[in-house]
Amino acid sequence: MIRSTTNGTLKTYRYSLQRSSYTMNKARETVQTQRQFNSFAEDPAAAAKAFQLRRSLQRTDSQYNVGDSVKHKYEVAWNTLESVVQDVNNRKSDSAFAMILQGKSDTIGSGAVALGQSMRTLATGIVQSMNCRYGENFVFAGADGLNVPFEWQGEGDDRKLCYRGIPVDTQDPKELEALEYMANERKNADLGFGMQEDENGNIIGSSVANVGLQGITFLGYGKDADGDPKNIVSIADRMGTLLRRCDPDSGNWASAADKEEFSRLAKKFEDAASQLTDKHTEMDTQAAFIKSNQDQLKANTDTLQEQILGIEQVDLADAITSFSWAQYCYNASLKVGNSILSQSLMDYMNT
Repeated sequence: MIRSTTNGTLKTYRYSLQRSSYTMNKARETVQTQRQFNSFAEDPAAAAKAFQLRRSLQRTDSQYNVGDSVKHKYEVAWNTLESVVQDVNNRKSDSAFAMILQGKSDTIGSGAVALGQSMRTLATGIVQSMNCRYGENFVFAGADGLNVPFEWQGEGDDRKLCYRGIPVDTQDPKELEALEYMANERKNADLGFGMQEDENGNIIGSSVANVGLQGITFLGYGKDADGDPKNIVSIADRMGTLLRRCDPDSGNWASAADKEEFSRLAKKFEDAASQLTDKHTEMDTQAAFIKSNQDQLKANTDTLQEQILGIEQVDLADAITSFSWAQYCYNASLKVGNSILSQSLMDYMNT
């Protein structure tokens, strides 16, 4: 009878000790990980909610990283266009506008040829600027960021500017169609606008951002009704060629037709420069929107992280208090066990 009672007491004690040990170890793990749960089974409802929040956080992080790249790309593009605008449209002494005024002057004399070379050099410089890169991609290449957008074909006074292999001053219908397509092609980026596809699997345009920058939309392409180029670089280059054909000593025009063409192009250059300035201002608005969107994505990220921590993270002070109490209970169980084992041994010896 005594042995049966002793065995029952030991079983109860062992169960209590194991439970105290488990509670203490669990409390210690909570302090170390600072998490409310470490598996789905521990708290299915909280784990499911945390999973959804983490998935949203991952998507928002991805959108933010893409947006950050786009923002820096637009900063490079804006700065490049700012430089080009200054070169062609400012009233500084070495701007294209100032050169044109000199070219139209009857007193330019022997400086006409040198001025013509300066205008051609400026045209070359604009092309080099518009071939800028951000990372490994060409900024103004539209959807084809891996290949240089602008290049010259031919040399000397016969050189022609091309955009992605097609002459920008073409009158060929097929080439014009290709340029028109490139000028309007899209390069979509998910910046948090709720990217969706239609029933045919195509991206809905309003749910993504078009971040493609096509160089010809800024500089122009094709020819007008007079057969003159619309591209501001081509206009400047042609005006430089006309000046270079002047008499090197007197500065007289090679022909009346050259003089008339220069005057005609001067007005068209001014119009093209004004359009370039408008495009630059428009880009400023787009860049500001992208920055504002980045700020919103950052705020969304912070909110999601706070919500996740609210579900998963424990109050460390409470966790330490719980661990201390669990440890106290476990130590108390050990002390009780010592007295039980000692008494059990005496009972066993007295049987």
